[in-house]
Amino acid sequence: MYDVAIIGAGASGLMCSCALKIKNNNLKVLLLEKNDKIGKKLLITGNGRCNLGNYNTNISNYNSNSNISRFKQYLDIKKYLDEKNNSIPSYIDYENYIEYLKYIGIVIKQEDKRLYPYSNQAICVCKVFERYLNYLHVDIRYNYDVNKIDKKNDIFYINDDIKAKSVVIATGGKSYPKTGSTGTGYEILRKFGHKIEKIYPALTYLKTDYKYIKDISGVRYDAVVNLSVNGEVKNTEKGQIQFTKDSVSGICVFNLSRNVKKYLEEKKKVTLIVNLVPNYSEPQIEEYIKSFKDYKIQDALSGIINNKLANAISKQLKVHDKLVKQISKDQIKIVAYTIHNMHFNITQTGDFNNAQVTTGGACLDEFTDNLESKKCKGLYAIGEVLDIDGKCGGYNLSWAFTSALIVKDSILKV
Repeated sequence: MYDVAIIGAGASGLMCSCALKIKNNNLKVLLLEKNDKIGKKLLITGNGRCNLGNYNTNISNYNSNSNISRFKQYLDIKKYLDEKNNSIPSYIDYENYIEYLKYIGIVIKQEDKRLYPYSNQAICVCKVFERYLNYLHVDIRYNYDVNKIDKKNDIFYINDDIKAKSVVIATGGKSYPKTGSTGTGYEILRKFGHKIEKIYPALTYLKTDYKYIKDISGVRYDAVVNLSVNGEVKNTEKGQIQFTKDSVSGICVFNLSRNVKKYLEEKKKVTLIVNLVPNYSEPQIEEYIKSFKDYKIQDALSGIINNKLANAISKQLKVHDKLVKQISKDQIKIVAYTIHNMHFNITQTGDFNNAQVTTGGACLDEFTDNLESKKCKGLYAIGEVLDIDGKCGGYNLSWAFTSALIVKDSILKV
């Protein structure tokens, strides 16, 4: 009989296992993992560098169909970084996941607002967790696929051969299914009566039918990007946009992708409107173009925007190879407008194989502030399986770790 069985050895499951044993080493903790190693998805986060969190902890960086303000205090890591960034704690009365990471041996560094391990390697983070789990004598079973969980007389039965007093679902969502995130946690929670908010891929690229997309493939460009739905701007992001042969991507686009699949299913028109030169007004751009009247229009434009983009816009507006002095003032206005409002009609999003995170999931309103199920006592859910997701920049990993600590406190009080 185990005190706690944790399903899934991703970021949230690893943190929960360690935190429980650190606080009570006599607790019998079982970690079940369907892969042959821990942290398979953790290994690819931050392009293999493992973006552990973000200094900017504003709750507005998270999304959910439920009210998530009750978790605001837990997600505020800024004060811990400000007060304790230079110390490695030697005690076990922790309040935040940053302190736990330091305690088990993962020292944090800050780049802009993002937090990374000093090693710059996700594999080192996984190795630290693996060593510490062994040190704490956490029982880990690899290649173990949970097919069913039942509860009888206050005891949970997992696949009819494991018994536990409490169960924590840490199975992740459906993004990157090759890492083991196949949505099994949703089915387990659904069988216990939980509502699963419809899931969609997010933090992913957006496909476009822009006529000249192949011409600008490979371009990376700093811009302001608006997401327009049926002509209404829903969200705005600033950052680097990237173009491939059939899509647009980059962190700013990923952050705008959250509801795009849903909008498209609802037959709404979705457009990315890109401002390529946000620091200059349209009249300023017009005057700039006019000052090079003997230049071909694309040559004049290539002084302020990427050459491939200049060529694409000139072709789109049918002024390619014309001299500036050969086009009308109205045409120059249209060119300046297009530089500020380059439209990309969106036809599809990346699927779960290419999405960094899953939106939707187990309805948060059906869990207590301690993330215990209101449907079944002793059943908990943490991380991406819940209906809460964040922007790019370490927010989702921060929630995975933080939710694990919320559950830890609840289990230890039982």
